[in-house]
Amino acid sequence: MKRLFLLLSLITFSLNAQQKETVDLKWTIADTLTYKTLMQDTISEESTEKTKSDSISVKMSDMFKAMQKQFSNLKYETKLFPSKNGNVDIIMMFKKEQADTAENVFSGLAKMNENVVLRGKVSPEGELLSFYYEEDQKNLISMLFELPTEPVAIGDEWELKVNMISLKQNFKADTLYKNNIVRLKDVEIRNGNKIAVIEYDLEEYVSGDLGNVMMAIFSKDQSDKKTFMKMSYKATAEFDLDKGYWVVYDGIMDIETNFSLMGMSGNKRTVFKLIPEK
Repeated sequence: MKRLFLLLSLITFSLNAQQKETVDLKWTIADTLTYKTLMQDTISEESTEKTKSDSISVKMSDMFKAMQKQFSNLKYETKLFPSKNGNVDIIMMFKKEQADTAENVFSGLAKMNENVVLRGKVSPEGELLSFYYEEDQKNLISMLFELPTEPVAIGDEWELKVNMISLKQNFKADTLYKNNIVRLKDVEIRNGNKIAVIEYDLEEYVSGDLGNVMMAIFSKDQSDKKTFMKMSYKATAEFDLDKGYWVVYDGIMDIETNFSLMGMSGNKRTVFKLIPEK
């Protein structure tokens, strides 16, 4: 009986030890690492009926949609390379392929900035260091490249340094919530390498009064209604613990709102992908 008890105790201890085994996610960037980068937007078509009698709004909406279509067809690449002090510098660039001959407003602006559309800096441990950039740029760097700075076990959760919703002081909130969870889902062995599977589940919501004057400018039908905005981000990524970088990264950001700019729906979905170039 004692032997059976000892055997069960050893099995239990062994299982607990395996469950609590930790891994350390760190960027290992000895040279330039390049990712083919996808950031593709789609916009819902729900607000045109509300403004069909307003020719100005319809024209503005059509203009925004045309710009959005141009924006969604842009191609990017992201480069990670070691900085002089041992950190990791990140540059996302607009990439014009030889087959692309037409210029648009976005590619023209990118060209003025040497085709750079985003910069950031993280430590090898994945801590966001580029605190000095605008909020939307810091958010994107955090979502794509921030890592847990401490060892984590399967099931462990942590937060990203992001604030997705940003409104002006004229907005008066009455309902709000925020969910910010990143989780180590699993650790798998593939072709002899350890792969950490990470899940992202972020959501922010706020509703309240934007101000009748502001609402009347952009939407006559909603000047007396509560304004709301909801942003969510869900992703699955795979980090090669031996190589020290993402081998798979797939994310989706959704924006839902009843705030319409000149007849243009605020509802949008953006697909993010990082594909390492061989």
